[in-house]
Amino acid sequence: MPFRAGAYNFLNIHPTSGEPLRWDSSEPIRYYLDPGNAGRFSNDQLHTLVKEMMRLWENASPYAAVPEFEFAGYLDEDVNGTNYETYVTKSACYENDLTSCPTETQKNLQTVVIFDEDGSIISGAKLCPFTSCGAVAGPRVFGGSPGDPTFIKQGIVVIKPVSTDVRVSAYAGLILHELGHLLGLAHPSVDQQILIAGLLDDYKFFPTMMTGVAEQDDRLAATLNPDDIAGISVLYPSDTFQTDTVTIKGKILKSDGSTNYYVNVIARNVEDPLCEAYSFLAGRICQFASSADFCEEPVDNNSEYIIWGLPPGSYTLEVEEVDDSIGLTLAPGLVPSDDIYGDAEFWNEGEAADETTTLSTVITLAAGETRENVDIALNRSEVTEDRIKYIPLDTFTPGPGTRCPEEPPVDYAAMIGIDETDDPGDDTTDTI
Repeated sequence: MPFRAGAYNFLNIHPTSGEPLRWDSSEPIRYYLDPGNAGRFSNDQLHTLVKEMMRLWENASPYAAVPEFEFAGYLDEDVNGTNYETYVTKSACYENDLTSCPTETQKNLQTVVIFDEDGSIISGAKLCPFTSCGAVAGPRVFGGSPGDPTFIKQGIVVIKPVSTDVRVSAYAGLILHELGHLLGLAHPSVDQQILIAGLLDDYKFFPTMMTGVAEQDDRLAATLNPDDIAGISVLYPSDTFQTDTVTIKGKILKSDGSTNYYVNVIARNVEDPLCEAYSFLAGRICQFASSADFCEEPVDNNSEYIIWGLPPGSYTLEVEEVDDSIGLTLAPGLVPSDDIYGDAEFWNEGEAADETTTLSTVITLAAGETRENVDIALNRSEVTEDRIKYIPLDTFTPGPGTRCPEEPPVDYAAMIGIDETDDPGDDTTDTI
């Protein structure tokens, strides 16, 4: 299927076509496992969790053709802070010049899953691009060349242990999140109001790929929510993706008609608006320095958004700012312009720049339909201190039959043979 020149929630996009980069679905992702442990988990327990999280991605949706994972064997040694440079790196390289790759695993196209037993691999500036990381993952070798990359050919997952009072399901969720990065997904931005307000009871509505997934209700971290499912379906569309899902397209414009890009656009199913919320960042964005090769400034400061992979249904559409805590960063040299020129607002039929921002029109789409030119005209052409950054949370009421689970779908502690108390504590770990 064709893709327009803009990122959805993808780590890497082609520098000229704008198409997100993915693994070849016709081939398995063969991974090599670190033989070491991670804190209180044995290697067998860790591998069980890894395989189960891989299974969740493989079976995420009938609209997705996610490549299968295949265990290729164990690495020759326990990877730690003294030998990690043989196996993992921040840097990406290309199949047309594998000799320039910094690690042996890249040169050999060996995807690796590493357990950082004491945190010495991720600590400091070795791999983590932020001040603190619980894990690092993503593609590291691409087919083709820097100017014309093709499929992802190799990647890494590095996970450090968490404290003993973190639930097994939260650790499983951390693995699920990082495998999403390995597949090519980046961080979406949905229900920021819940995160900013710290409403722990509503953290269940966050996608697994949201920044800080292990800071959610940790019982539910290892769950794919609707935005996760839409993202992976867009990245790996099945044969029925276009005929079974719906699409909404448009632009975000200032009141004078000029573009307002790098703002968040959200489609919400009116039956379940907090759980079934789907995001798109208008314009292009990258999330890590290693992705910068594939992020170029659009010549027209593109404000387009395209929300793919929605289930048929009725939706409202809104635009908002992106909170600093979400962790989105632009490629080097790009100037952030993620402020709303006016207030956060809904789209409505006959959209104009001087309307009430809470006025909304429901968009109802059947399978295979696309609604185009759903443009939102903001109410100002300058940023003001009194602007409303987000739609008030009390605007939305969770549906009675929400798709976001109230209880853990699987007892992962029992799966790996750990006797876990009902309330092991509120300790969490950082993720990226």
